[in-house]
Amino acid sequence: MPTTEKAAPAADQLLRSRIEIKRVLDALVARNEVVTAEIPGNKDPFSAQIIGADAQWGFIIVTRAADESANSALLARANVTFVSRPGGWHIEFVAAGPSQVIHKGIPAICLRYPDILAVQQRRQHDRREVTSPALLRCVADAGGIMPFEAKIRDISLGGISALFYSADIALEPGTVLVGSQIEIPGCAPVTVDLEVRYSELVTLPDGSRGHSSGFRFINPPDDLSKLIDAVGKH
Repeated sequence: MPTTEKAAPAADQLLRSRIEIKRVLDALVARNEVVTAEIPGNKDPFSAQIIGADAQWGFIIVTRAADESANSALLARANVTFVSRPGGWHIEFVAAGPSQVIHKGIPAICLRYPDILAVQQRRQHDRREVTSPALLRCVADAGGIMPFEAKIRDISLGGISALFYSADIALEPGTVLVGSQIEIPGCAPVTVDLEVRYSELVTLPDGSRGHSSGFRFINPPDDLSKLIDAVGKH
C-alpha cells in the first residue's frame, strides 16, 4: 500500500495521530484507491474512489457511486465506515456528516476527517483455529452496557481474527468491548477486554449474513495462553 518505505505504516495499527492518519489517507488519494461501505438495508455496498483529504480543514472527498440509490442511502447516514484494500492491506475508518458537494466541477460527497484509522496487513501471531462446528462462544462486552453473543473461529495472543456476530450490530475501529468472556468446553471462561481493529460483512457459518471483526487483546491475562493451548486440543 505505501508509496515509499518512509510512508509505510506498521502492520496492525490503530492510528489516532492526525499526522499518521494523513500519511495513509494521502497515499489512498494519490492512488485514487477504491473505498467501500456497507449500508444497512442495501444489498450491494457503496463503492467509490477517495479523491481528496484535507487534514487542516478536516474533511475527505469521495466520488459518488454509480448507483444513485447507494448515494442516497449513504447521504442519509450520520456516519459511514469505509474500507479500502490496496495490495495486502486492510484500511478502515469512520467518517461522519456526509454531504453533497461539487469537487473540481464534479459531483462528489464530503465527510468529516476521521479521528481513528485502522491499518491491517498480514497475520503476525500464530493462531489456533477452532475446528468444532459449534465454534467458541463469546459474550462480548459482558462487563459493558450492551453485551451480545458472538462466536470465535480462531484465536491468538495478538487478537481474534474472526469474531462472528449479528449483522444488526455495528462496531467501529477503536471500540473496546469490556469484560468479554471467552468460553471453551472443559476450561474456565477467560475474561478480557477487546479492542476492535476492523469489521466486515460476511456470510456466517450457518449461511446467514453477519459481521466478522478482528480484535486486539488489551492487557491479556495469563490464563489466555492456556485457553489458546486448549483450543488446539479440541
